[in-house]
Amino acid sequence: MFIAASGASILSTDLYAPTLPHLPAYFGTDAATVQLTMALNMATFAVAQLFWGPLADALGRRPVFLAGMGVFVLTAVGAAIAQSIGELLAARIAMGAAASVEAVVVLAVIGDIYRGEAQAKVYAMYGMIIALVPAVGPVIGGFVFEWFGWRANFALLAAVIVVVFVLGAMRLPETLLPEKRRSLRLGAALARYLHILGNGGFVLVAASLGLALGAIFAFITEAPFVLIDRHGLPTRYYGLSQGAIVAAFFVGSLVANRIVDRTGVERLYLLGIWAASLSGLLIILSVAVGDTPFNLTAAMGVFAFALGPMFASAPVIAFARVGEEGRGTSAAMLSTFEMGGGAIGATAVSLAPEGTAWPLAITVGVAALLIFVCGRLALRATARPA
Repeated sequence: MFIAASGASILSTDLYAPTLPHLPAYFGTDAATVQLTMALNMATFAVAQLFWGPLADALGRRPVFLAGMGVFVLTAVGAAIAQSIGELLAARIAMGAAASVEAVVVLAVIGDIYRGEAQAKVYAMYGMIIALVPAVGPVIGGFVFEWFGWRANFALLAAVIVVVFVLGAMRLPETLLPEKRRSLRLGAALARYLHILGNGGFVLVAASLGLALGAIFAFITEAPFVLIDRHGLPTRYYGLSQGAIVAAFFVGSLVANRIVDRTGVERLYLLGIWAASLSGLLIILSVAVGDTPFNLTAAMGVFAFALGPMFASAPVIAFARVGEEGRGTSAAMLSTFEMGGGAIGATAVSLAPEGTAWPLAITVGVAALLIFVCGRLALRATARPA
């Protein structure tokens, strides 16, 4: 059920991505404005989690999840019937806020049930399965666009979310014990968030994940324009490029799952940040020698492979830094860093001059260097649970 929920959240971006280059002409606007439908979606996804986290800690995981999914359906319908770029922007902004509930609840439930290396293995397995959605989403989105138009992708998304809501109502158990529920008072929630932000180890680990997603969403936002507009790649084939990158992340997550018992969580994270930092620089080289679709896809594929160990181990380390209580709030803050990084990456390329792949290459290269800095500092930070 959680796989279906996360899949729906991912599809809200990946079904839509192949249609981006076609929307400026449809709405009579420019590419930068259309790209904001990605960047602002990520921004509200990031911020709204700070709302869902305390709710999940106070009311339980199940009711918060179902409420968020219900709103998610309405936003998908709103996007499907949008008559202007302003209406589409508004629907995408609201969609990001609603879709973010799954990120908080999934992290919280896994943390409720698992600990240590077992938790890292679950995150790796979860990442492997979820990676299949971005692999097929753009392919489906490209064909649906060519057959039925861009609105049909949001209609399909709405249908998927309805299925997820029904599955959640039937199958989702409550994993938060009554004695572990926390007050919903605003002051208590703010105090918890400030406490988490004051923990350097947590913030640095979360920042490394945010930088990684910033690089990925920079590619998701810019690649359709580079590959489809600049290089003439047919829309229906764009998804194959993203699918190759997602497949690389799948393999990286599989490797992480297999080796974590031998390496331990912190050494797995160290391996991930080293690999991500070095491989992220490949995209600068790929653009320097000629930004062909193959070069760009191959470089981002190597980077995505390196993220497998990072995303399996980083949540375990981050949560260990702040303790076990209030896991929903901690999960919300971690996911806010992640999706906030995604929003920054998407915004960076959408505001850059059009015409070349250099804004994408620079964004990914800078993120790669900062991942190494944050990751190394995080491992040196003193672990002091809350």
